[in-house]
Amino acid sequence: MTKPVPSRITGFVYGVSALFLAAVLAIAGLMAWQMYQKEIADSEAQAVRFIGTSEAALNRSLLGANTLLAGLGQFLRKSGEGSIASDLAQAETAQLIETSVRQSLLARYVAFLTPEGRVIGSSDRRGAKLAVQLPDGFLKEALAHPGSVMSISTPSISPVTSQQVLYLARVLTLADGGKLVAVAEVQVSMLTTILAQGANIRGLEVTLEREGGLMLASMPPRDDLAGRTISPALTDQADGRPRRMLSRLSGAPAIVVARPTLHRSLLIVASIPLESALADWRRDSNVVAAAALAFMLMILAVTYFALAQLRRQWRARAELLRSKATLDQALESMVDGFVLLDPNDRVVTWNRRFVDFFPWAEPLLAPQVPFQRITELNARHLMTQNEQEITLLNGQVIVAVNSPTPDGGLVCVYRDVTEKKRHVADILEGKAQLQATLDALPDVLMDAGIDGRCYSFHSPRRPRPAFKVREPVGKLMSDLLPANAAAEVMVALRDAFETGFSTGRQFEIRTARGVTWFEISVSRKVIGEGAAARFIVILRDITESKLAAREIEHLAFYDILTGLPNRRLLLHRLQATIDANVRRSRHGALLFLDLDDFKTLNDALGNATGDELLKQVALRLQDSLKEGGTVARLGGDEFVVLLDNLSDDAGVAAMQANTAGEAILTVLNESFQLADHQYHSTGSIGAVVFSATQQSLEDLLKQADIAMYYAKSAGGNALRFFEASMQTAITARATLESELHAALAGEQFVLHYQSQVASNGHVVGAEVLIRWQHPVRGVVQPGGFIELAEETGLIVPIGMWVLETACIQLERWSHDARRRHLRLAVNVSARQFRTDDFVERVRDVLRRTGADPTRLELELTESLLQDKVSETICKMQSLAALGVRFSMDDFGTGFSSLSYMTQLPLNQIKVDKFFVQSIGIDPKVELIIQAIIGMARNLDLEIVAEGVETQQQFEFLQAHGAMLCQGYLFSRPVPLDQFDAQLDVEMAS
Repeated sequence: MTKPVPSRITGFVYGVSALFLAAVLAIAGLMAWQMYQKEIADSEAQAVRFIGTSEAALNRSLLGANTLLAGLGQFLRKSGEGSIASDLAQAETAQLIETSVRQSLLARYVAFLTPEGRVIGSSDRRGAKLAVQLPDGFLKEALAHPGSVMSISTPSISPVTSQQVLYLARVLTLADGGKLVAVAEVQVSMLTTILAQGANIRGLEVTLEREGGLMLASMPPRDDLAGRTISPALTDQADGRPRRMLSRLSGAPAIVVARPTLHRSLLIVASIPLESALADWRRDSNVVAAAALAFMLMILAVTYFALAQLRRQWRARAELLRSKATLDQALESMVDGFVLLDPNDRVVTWNRRFVDFFPWAEPLLAPQVPFQRITELNARHLMTQNEQEITLLNGQVIVAVNSPTPDGGLVCVYRDVTEKKRHVADILEGKAQLQATLDALPDVLMDAGIDGRCYSFHSPRRPRPAFKVREPVGKLMSDLLPANAAAEVMVALRDAFETGFSTGRQFEIRTARGVTWFEISVSRKVIGEGAAARFIVILRDITESKLAAREIEHLAFYDILTGLPNRRLLLHRLQATIDANVRRSRHGALLFLDLDDFKTLNDALGNATGDELLKQVALRLQDSLKEGGTVARLGGDEFVVLLDNLSDDAGVAAMQANTAGEAILTVLNESFQLADHQYHSTGSIGAVVFSATQQSLEDLLKQADIAMYYAKSAGGNALRFFEASMQTAITARATLESELHAALAGEQFVLHYQSQVASNGHVVGAEVLIRWQHPVRGVVQPGGFIELAEETGLIVPIGMWVLETACIQLERWSHDARRRHLRLAVNVSARQFRTDDFVERVRDVLRRTGADPTRLELELTESLLQDKVSETICKMQSLAALGVRFSMDDFGTGFSSLSYMTQLPLNQIKVDKFFVQSIGIDPKVELIIQAIIGMARNLDLEIVAEGVETQQQFEFLQAHGAMLCQGYLFSRPVPLDQFDAQLDVEMAS
């Protein structure tokens, strides 16, 4: 790399250049500043001269107008207030006034007004009938001035000419001391003409203003500003000296000169915007800047060329020093051996690589040594030698290349080709391996042109069902493949011609052995410029993967068991049906089918039998469906039938859906042959009719599912259509379930206590009844949530909470001598009792709370005796062994067998309030009550009568031996604090 020019030299050149550049910039800046000051001074002088000229012209005009009004006053000085109107109406007087006004260049007419503003005469031919509309307050202002002072109004619009005008007024004193106001109308355009005299200054703006900045006239005219106040007022600055401030009209920075007129309340203001004042300066300064820039560019150019010349000279010097070193480096860096001979075959120069090849020749190498001596020495160390190739004893192969020089000498180059020969051998071996690899590939490979002609070909070692000829080379694709396959290959060739490659295209070939699928991959070969395009075409047999993909697709969209469409495919077809409904204005319907008692079949006969039933149901559904519909299985025993292309009338479409649903129920009612069993099945169907719905597909399925739920709730083997009320009920049910979970977690349940009274009137215990303290709805009775709790299973944790809370209260009462005798009765639902660990849970609650088991009474219902009676008895006996008492609740209202009464470890029977309410009304019911009491007495069981509300009922029960009573006659269910208060009152009495 050439060393740069020394920094001291380049620094000197740059320094001189910088000095010249600074001088040019300083001169240009000074000239621009001087020209700027001159332009400002000239503009100020112009403004001062203009303001003086304009002031003089305006003063003359105003003085003339004032003189006119004063002269008219002198003419009328002998008239009195009573005669002035008639004097003005005389022809001679009117003629004289009209003549005087015509001689004035400023006033258009003169009118005479009374102090009240009434016109009594004028220079106009209309005389006193002339309409004069003075600005508000102007007449009062004129009357306030002395008689020798002329008043000037604000601009206003003349009612006659509709032009902007000013009014000049002077108060005249009549012979009898009365006042008369002479008013001259002056067009603003006349004042503008006066102001514009000599206004040949570029951008000049002139305004006539009153004290305070009120504009009367302007040049150029600005009607929008006439009569408006311009800020700031220039009264204090009206000394005729130029100032820098904003222009009065345009608001741009300007040179402003203000001077008062003879009427001190009037100012003439001249403004020359700096934009106009400095226009010539900008032009001249641009010329100066351009000249300075040109000089600076010249200086930079001279500097550049001076440095370039210095660098060239420096490089030339360095090049001479580098040339020899470069040549030496080139020779030494050659991978080949090099010897240069003169015309006499004597050595001139050589490189180190030659010595590496022939180290034994190094002692002989020297300039002017005959090369023949070195050749003879080399011959002793060679294995073989021919005209161009030398093989050394170590196996190294050297190729010698001799080239003559122009002067008759010789350049000898010795190249090591040992690695090249080894590389060629590797290439041959790789080619053999590649051929073996190609032979192992299952794909068909072709070298083809853009016209589809095959130039080379390779196929797997197996039959080629794709090709129509045995030897494809030289043939076109249309000769080799069927028409559809050839067309796909040609399209792939064109794609690869444009983009370089093409993949993914497929074609099928049908033969006697079946259908074979091929995938086409085409890649454009890299060829020399100008050569015809060539391509590598690969045809891969993808039949197996195609079949596998179809199988995967079938698994993704179809039910494995029945072969019906699954939920995914159903939703796809449902969306297609909705889209078609939009186009055809038709309706569709969804029938959601659930088999009744399918779980019972599975439990009884096994899953295999259940699967067989599902298959047969699927076949019957398909057979019952008309063309165009879809039968799908969602899972389990749930099927969905999609009906499309129904009537455009919603009512007719519903009838069509109902007909289809009834047909399905009919075919399902026919018996099924399941192995050795004849099985009769029914189904519940929920239906929903839709058209161009805005609902989601899932919402439609949900609605049909809800309708099916109502059909199943009606006993099964039924069809129900979806109604909005169903959705509302289901939503309310779901909300209630969610709130129940929250209530259980948020401790929103409370217990109320209803007294159980002995025949002597003393309280011996109470039944605990749950209440829900809802945060919004307040207290909710058990009827509002117990049924749902039973269905959802929440009754189990709720029941355990009731049991534990009651046991905690029993433990607290055990420390109070007045209450430790009390018993608490707790209702236990059948579902809660059926849990496997019910006994363990009760035992755990008693252990944790420390409650006395003998004070706890569990109330069971007769529904427990309908099945699993042995299990029920076993659990009751386990708890009875702990001391827990049992009561049969609502006795006589169920369907239990009386034979179990002797087997159950019962302590008490509760007569349902249904019987109690009929006392004194139905003698037959009274006989039943007596029978129940008698049976209990014989079985040594306590009797508790529920729902006692009247004294008559209580007396009847006492008379027939009822031991305990419970009802509103004694107490309603109340919170614990109220129950405690009742106990205190009862014990005190």
